[in-house]
Amino acid sequence: MKRVGIYLALVLPALVLGLWSVLPNADPLLAAPLFHFYIVTFTTFAAAVVSLFIVISVGQSALPRHLLLAVAFAWMAAVFFIHGVTTTGALIDYFHPGIVWSAWMTLFGGGSIFLLAAFTPSRPNPRLMRAVAVVIAVIYVVYVSVVILNPRLLSALQALKISPTIMDEIFVLTLIIWVVASLKHYLIFRDSHNFVDGLMAFEAAWYAIGTVSMFRFQLWLAGWWLYHVLLLLGFLIASYALWRAYEQVRTFRLTRYYAATSLIVTAGLALVAAQVYTNLVFNNLRDQLESDTGQLSQRLADQLAISNPTINTGAALHAVGPGSGLAAQANAVLPSLTELDALTLYDAWGRPVFSSMPAADSADNSISLAPPNLELFRGAIKGQTTYQLNDPGTPVAGYTPTENGHVLVTYVPFWAAGSAQAGAAIGVLMTVRESPELSQALLLSRASGLALAALSLGGLFIALLVIVNRADRLIRTRTVELEHAYADLRQAQDMRDDLTNMIVHDLRSPLTAITANLDLIGKTLNNPAYPDAPPRFLSGARAAGQRMTNMIDDLLNVSKFEAGELRPLLAPVYLPTLLSDKAESYRSQAEKETKTLIVSAPPELPTVMADSSLMGRVVDNLLSNAFKYTQAGDHIEVEAECLGPDIVVRVRDNGEGIPPEFVGKIFNKFVQVTQPNGAPLRKGTGLGLAFCRLAVEAHGGRIRVDSEPGKGSLFSFTLPLNHRPG
Repeated sequence: MKRVGIYLALVLPALVLGLWSVLPNADPLLAAPLFHFYIVTFTTFAAAVVSLFIVISVGQSALPRHLLLAVAFAWMAAVFFIHGVTTTGALIDYFHPGIVWSAWMTLFGGGSIFLLAAFTPSRPNPRLMRAVAVVIAVIYVVYVSVVILNPRLLSALQALKISPTIMDEIFVLTLIIWVVASLKHYLIFRDSHNFVDGLMAFEAAWYAIGTVSMFRFQLWLAGWWLYHVLLLLGFLIASYALWRAYEQVRTFRLTRYYAATSLIVTAGLALVAAQVYTNLVFNNLRDQLESDTGQLSQRLADQLAISNPTINTGAALHAVGPGSGLAAQANAVLPSLTELDALTLYDAWGRPVFSSMPAADSADNSISLAPPNLELFRGAIKGQTTYQLNDPGTPVAGYTPTENGHVLVTYVPFWAAGSAQAGAAIGVLMTVRESPELSQALLLSRASGLALAALSLGGLFIALLVIVNRADRLIRTRTVELEHAYADLRQAQDMRDDLTNMIVHDLRSPLTAITANLDLIGKTLNNPAYPDAPPRFLSGARAAGQRMTNMIDDLLNVSKFEAGELRPLLAPVYLPTLLSDKAESYRSQAEKETKTLIVSAPPELPTVMADSSLMGRVVDNLLSNAFKYTQAGDHIEVEAECLGPDIVVRVRDNGEGIPPEFVGKIFNKFVQVTQPNGAPLRKGTGLGLAFCRLAVEAHGGRIRVDSEPGKGSLFSFTLPLNHRPG
């Protein structure tokens, strides 16, 4: 069904053009210059904006030939915009060759870009795209300059007496370009099955038909209008198709969306405002022109009636011949009335009594002119002044305007001299007044209205663009911040999940040990074969419970430190005693694991103000880590010494060490040292060393680690001798 619709869209325009070519009388005349100006100007401006917006938005992701499609429509819209602006009777009152050449350049240039796109490789080539853009921009600037500064050059080229003419050559070349481009894009579509490629083939064929419509049909005929329809529909369809094809890859930029939308809306509002302003000015000028002309015509009619008092009835006026004194008086007065260009006096039955119109036959002084508008004539007979304003180029019966401008035809009642000038008149005086100044004022008001609307709306657009651009930057900044916050949140969630897994894993071990020891106690409690087993299993359960308690304390204490809820309870602490007591608690483990524990703390060390419980936990964590990562037969050293204002405590092991990339992070929460394959190297929750750092810093000290893989680790922390509570 879709394919049938495509074929109909191609065949129907061709059939219609063929019918009108065979039967030219069936091709209706649709002269609508203002409609042409407004619809072409607005649609092409909008198409140019949308095409450029698409080029900017999808330029980094679109295929080169698709990008050239958007460039082609930007060119066609920009050039056809000139075609609309140079419409005769819109902003200018004369024929401008730019209207013809812009139509030619639209299809010729667009077809050339289509053809270039058909032979463009699919791989991105930014240098080629930039070169094409520069060439197109230069050609457009040169062409616009010629249209504005030297339109005679275009007229001279068009008038060259060569065979075939320039128009014929451009027609044939343009038609060939579109046909070849359509065939080539169709072949590409058969291989790619890309909808945009198929659309390019379809629209190239469409514009081949449009080329025939433009070059081979007369101005304002429906056949001539057809290529406008094809062009404008092509703009809309291609823009929509490109937008949908690359919608998923475009980047939202508020400034671009606002600029594109606002430019189109601003252009539409400017055109509407200009037309409203033009209508207001035109209506005021027309009313003034009609009032002045009506008064002047009525004074002339009254003057003629006073000069001929014997003509006091309709019959008397009807009996007046062309060679009467009344006609001579009118012809004598007319040259002094520079505002009036011609006049005709009718009797009550519509027979011309005399006329200054060229249609009056001077050979036999007969007059064959009838009232151009019987309805207005009847209104004047009833005593009303009526008017008919003819547009430029509109024929007026019996009168050929000398200039291209509006023509005002005025009907005033002709009363007998001395009458009350009420009721039915005995005749009607029709005057003709050319008003080129009204036409000029109409064009000037439209141009000035457009300029005023463009300036005012353009100023508003720029002011809002600054605000929107600022908002866009803020949105992008906030978006980046939100992305970072989201990444941090995901990281925190991952850390929370890892922590949960670590806590579950680490708590499961002591809980399993407790459960196993309790089961063994139950089995051996009253068994005389195992008299020493229950106390041993009970000791194991207590040790497992203590490990679980320590892990929970680490988690709670780290959180309290970070929240500022845990402060050291300072008291004099003698470090040699503290270190000896902690080392003694590990003696049995050292003997069991055949590891050597050496403590070196000179007895002359001074006491420090510290929280003995927290410092004991710090030393305990460091010793626990050292035992965990020291192999059997190796040794662990604990030493303390006074260095200036601080006491330094060191715990050294000769285990596997810490990779360099983790040395700076090991004191952070939940950090686990991993191997290159991602497997954990140092097991644990990652809270023990974080607790050590927070506890030492709470005392005003610093903690660090020096380590190399395979050579062990040296953890050291300082405690200031003169520390006071903060």
